[in-house]
Amino acid sequence: MNYLEYIIGSAVAAVFSAGTWLVRRVLTNEKQIALLQKEVASRDERRNEDREIMRDIQTDLKEVKRDILDIYKSHPSE
Repeated sequence: MNYLEYIIGSAVAAVFSAGTWLVRRVLTNEKQIALLQKEVASRDERRNEDREIMRDIQTDLKEVKRDILDIYKSHPSE
């Protein structure tokens, strides 16, 4: 009869351990998912900032090109 108690005790301990492991695993995955979501949001923000900078550069280049053409038109022989 004593062996039956050991078997039942071992089974209960195994179930408890499995449950604890599962909860820790799920919580760890949720933390990792939250970190990944923050990283994605940060990358999106940087990407938008980079796109805005590129638009500014393109605008500046167009202005420089226009200025160069205006200078050339005003002094074509030089």
